[in-house]
Amino acid sequence: MKPSRPPARVWIGVLDRILPVLSRGEANDVALFGSQAMSVYTPRALASKDMDLIVPGMTLRVMRELCDELAKVAVGRPNYDYLSSEYSGREYPIFHVYFRHDSGYPMVVEIFLNFLGFESRRLAPFLTFRERWGVRVQVPTPEAIIGTRLSFRPPERITPFNARRLSRFITAMGRGVDWAKVNSFVDAFELRTVATENLRALASKRIFIPGTSHFLQGQPGDAPNSA
Repeated sequence: MKPSRPPARVWIGVLDRILPVLSRGEANDVALFGSQAMSVYTPRALASKDMDLIVPGMTLRVMRELCDELAKVAVGRPNYDYLSSEYSGREYPIFHVYFRHDSGYPMVVEIFLNFLGFESRRLAPFLTFRERWGVRVQVPTPEAIIGTRLSFRPPERITPFNARRLSRFITAMGRGVDWAKVNSFVDAFELRTVATENLRALASKRIFIPGTSHFLQGQPGDAPNSA
């Protein structure tokens, strides 16, 4: 039975098609997020069924061009929608592109017009450019990735699967993680409360993410076994 998550080669090929389309017009400020951003830093890219991009300049015209390009590797023409939701009372608009890759795997590309309702330029101190898979792509720093993945919202919060994936990432980074920068990122985007609640919820299940004692240090009721 085919696994539900496309292997990395599938989404890497999709990314390679997406970036040139976005770079040609007003949607040329692109940041790769999610597990794909984690993959930029690890020896082996992760399988993933969706792709997260922040593209503040995204327009309907560019979206149609993007669907034209993705149709070349899709079964049928991709569909897209636009959702204007809220994050803590801030407007949080998102495009979704849905298609079945010609390898047989379903894929979703999520295109966020801002980051958690904040203007994307607020992310600038936490982004860097990296060369990987033959493309140059803008991604969060490892500390921003950690901060983001500690801050998944209820009701799902951090699943055991995502906790294991984040733990492996932190272990791979080793002493290269600057936990002061993780704290700085979390505070810059008002994520302290949800991240702390997530870690406590995991601790109640005896799931501990390495290094997070440095994140909780100085906070009320530090988690004792998260070093």
